[in-house]
Amino acid sequence: MMGKTTNDAVTARETARKRLLALNADRAARDARIEAAAAKVITTAGKLTAATAAADAARADARTGYEAALSKIDATRAAAVSKAEPAVAAGLVELTAEKLSPADVAALTDLAVAEVKRLLKSAPAASSAPAATVAAPVPAATVAAVLPVAVDSVRADAAALAG
Repeated sequence: MMGKTTNDAVTARETARKRLLALNADRAARDARIEAAAAKVITTAGKLTAATAAADAARADARTGYEAALSKIDATRAAAVSKAEPAVAAGLVELTAEKLSPADVAALTDLAVAEVKRLLKSAPAASSAPAATVAAPVPAATVAAVLPVAVDSVRADAAALAG
């Protein structure tokens, strides 16, 4: 019986060794698949990082160009305003010299009353004018009679100044 037991033990070890080799072969194939998948992820992640960095750089360049364009537009606007406001203010001073109130001037010129007051304050002639020339309110009937003709005249003057 001893021979049979030894023979069974050898056979069992041989079977275990074959199964272990098969298991190790499966592990090696699995390890190769894991390595390939990890390499693919690493490569793709590198491409993603490069694409993101390029997009961020393009965004920064675009933002710089946008801000430069806005600065140029703002400077152009400021130059146009600084050139036109004194002429508008001078016209408003002339209207108030005719004893029109800021509200009446606003109605004539399609400006807001607050804008008329702001421009009148900024006008050099308004600050140096004697107190006696401060406009007194004109009766509404007079304004209504003058309004249609005056609006056309003011618009024509404004168009001439703007052009």
